[in-house]
Amino acid sequence: MRYELRSYQQRAIDELWSWFDRTPDGEPIVEAAVGAGKSLMIAKFLQRAAEEFPGTRAMVLVHQKELLSQNIDKLLTVWPDCDVGVFSASIGRRELRRQITYATIGSVWKRAHEVGRIDLVLADECHLINPKEIGSWRTFITNLRRYNPHVRVVGWTGTPFRGNGVWLHAGEEALFSDIAARVTMRELLDLEFLSPLTPAVTTTRIDSDDVRTNGDDYVVSELAKVVDVPNIVQAACSEIVVLAAERKRWLVFAVTVEHAEHVTAALQSRGVLAGMVSGSTPKAERDAQIQAFRRGQIRCLVNVAVLTTGFDVPEVDFIALLRPTKSPVLYVQIAGRGMRIAPGKTDCMWADFTDTTSRMGPVDMVKGRPPIKAVSTEAPTKLCPGCGKRCATAALVCPFCGYPFDPPDRIKHDTQSSGAPVLSTQIQRTIVRYDVSDVQYYRHSKAGSPDSLLVEYMDGLMPACKEWVCLEHSGYARQKAVGWWRSRRLSTETPLPETVDDALEWIDYSVKNDVPLLERPIAVSVDESGKYPVIVGFEW
Repeated sequence: MRYELRSYQQRAIDELWSWFDRTPDGEPIVEAAVGAGKSLMIAKFLQRAAEEFPGTRAMVLVHQKELLSQNIDKLLTVWPDCDVGVFSASIGRRELRRQITYATIGSVWKRAHEVGRIDLVLADECHLINPKEIGSWRTFITNLRRYNPHVRVVGWTGTPFRGNGVWLHAGEEALFSDIAARVTMRELLDLEFLSPLTPAVTTTRIDSDDVRTNGDDYVVSELAKVVDVPNIVQAACSEIVVLAAERKRWLVFAVTVEHAEHVTAALQSRGVLAGMVSGSTPKAERDAQIQAFRRGQIRCLVNVAVLTTGFDVPEVDFIALLRPTKSPVLYVQIAGRGMRIAPGKTDCMWADFTDTTSRMGPVDMVKGRPPIKAVSTEAPTKLCPGCGKRCATAALVCPFCGYPFDPPDRIKHDTQSSGAPVLSTQIQRTIVRYDVSDVQYYRHSKAGSPDSLLVEYMDGLMPACKEWVCLEHSGYARQKAVGWWRSRRLSTETPLPETVDDALEWIDYSVKNDVPLLERPIAVSVDESGKYPVIVGFEW
């Protein structure tokens, strides 16, 4: 039986293949938000690779056995007769000579000599890979290149940035070179493949302003001193019981084992069936607690840093954040635990007792950032949060995708501590509708970047707004430009322009000869809430 992917899953795979067609070198990333179905897309990609290039050998690497089991189940759903092996000490299987091998990195990283030639490595949750050329993942990949210097690595993650927010493909030692395809959280929310988060207003506040940071996040020992305080624990738990009274499955995120124990005891004293898990919980006990939570025998699970990546209980409809964080990866991963859809579930309540939400902003708007550069004689650049491409630091908008850059002193998010918007749709916006009397097209040039097509929408004699169509760029920016042109061309026989010259020549010809080429919107909606206007909709 042929398994059909959702349209966005097929699009992402097609975009990845297109990236390989255009890019002979480099290692791409597929950004796939929680709920996108990474394991299914990985399975379909592998099947296509084997069909189009017989003899291809591939490995799928994960960091824990739970992800391994999920991935293999999906592979066999899509491709039941696949020649697949498993290498994982925790599962008790050591099969390395199959066409496709699924492995936990901890079991296989010293065994490249036993693996031999591999053509493709698919790294699930690739944000866990060390940004420097050290660590088990990088060591294994380096050793694989001894047997096949042309092995290609594809990273898969919902958070294509590191714990400090820097893009995974930024930096001199970065393994990855580009983001080849995207399935965003916003897209899945709009398609109703994710449950929205609903912010709760909380009274108890955890103040972490004076807590030092070390690298990506707060110093845990210092954080515990301001979080694991008896009156704060008791007050927060009293609020949790009231806020979540009608909720079925609760997740509470704590700082340390001691903090989690105190929170669990406080909830239990209020009549809540609560359990606790942490990295130090014996494996059998932890598995038993999680299974009891899945079955509904435990209503609340308090955890310390273990129920993020790979934890999947769709029924979770309440999350309490008692652990402040500055890590965008951790923030997005925590939020994702409550966003999977389930029968009867309409949303997930988000109770943040910290300032994390107000500081990090809506979870579906979290993007990567460029690294802090050392002093250089080269022209300074910055990475675009929208597409990850390198732009001049003085740029007000990205020449690749049109993303408007924030000035350094701009306040990005609501500064309220409680009930801050956790999704972009909850932000108070100023949307202005403009009638479109004309559309004008120009070449836009920027030093050090390919030219783009500047599109200006006119309201009478005044320009209402602009956008940039990056026809001559590569990767995601080019894919967006192709989609833009396809959605506007009046005839499917009209070819896709490869350059700005092509586009302007065809547009000029259509105007002079009164032969319509591109459909023109009758109105455009513009979000003018921020420093720079952003187009959010068209009327045709």
